[in-house]
Amino acid sequence: MDKSSIEIEPVRVTRRTSPRKQYSEYLLIAFLTYMSLYIIINSAMELFYDTNPVYKIGNFVGLFLAIATLIPLARKVPCDFLIKPLIVNKKRIWYALKVGGLLCLLFGTFMICLKLAILQFAPDLLKRAHPFFYWDRLLPGNVTTNTILYPFTAFWQEYCINVMGYDGMRTLLVGNHRKNKSVSVVALFFGAMHYLYGFPMIVFTALFVLFMNFIYRKTRNLWVCMVVHFFLGQLLFTLQLQKIGFGL
Repeated sequence: MDKSSIEIEPVRVTRRTSPRKQYSEYLLIAFLTYMSLYIIINSAMELFYDTNPVYKIGNFVGLFLAIATLIPLARKVPCDFLIKPLIVNKKRIWYALKVGGLLCLLFGTFMICLKLAILQFAPDLLKRAHPFFYWDRLLPGNVTTNTILYPFTAFWQEYCINVMGYDGMRTLLVGNHRKNKSVSVVALFFGAMHYLYGFPMIVFTALFVLFMNFIYRKTRNLWVCMVVHFFLGQLLFTLQLQKIGFGL
């Protein structure tokens, strides 16, 4: 037999995706599904409802879709990546309260001073934000469902941002050297979620994500992020800084 007539079939090398990277892909899909559907549903509902109902409906539906997406994903991949940040013990909770409390005091004071400065030098930006502290929103009869569920919302958003978004995308984008790209994508999506409040709030919330991600990277404690998010979020609405606008 002529050796030249023998055809040698090429050897196909099948690359096996690592479980960690595959898991990150699942997390990325879940995260983007949550963010995208949140925005799409809010846009659709805005045609039929006022702003507040739109926000509440979008929030409920967004949370439901995120959970519904994660359940089948969690059945296909290891759960340690999701569960590890949720570990609760006295040491972690005490650390969260101590560090979170200090950050709340520092940046809460900054937010109050910011409103004082804006009212002093550019009052038109906050002409709808009166009184200075809108405590009535927390009184019985005025408390909305969104306010009651805000602790859960703050926790879930931090979980999506830092665990699903940052940790998952960082692994998917291969290593720590591209971590800035991953957190930037997460910040843009989170800012887009707040488009109903106008462009200033989109910018503010995108910067807030970068700030919260910095805290998460330094502390590796999700509960610190939750404490800070909950307190500063409620303070923002009590100060009515979400109403900031360019004279609108």
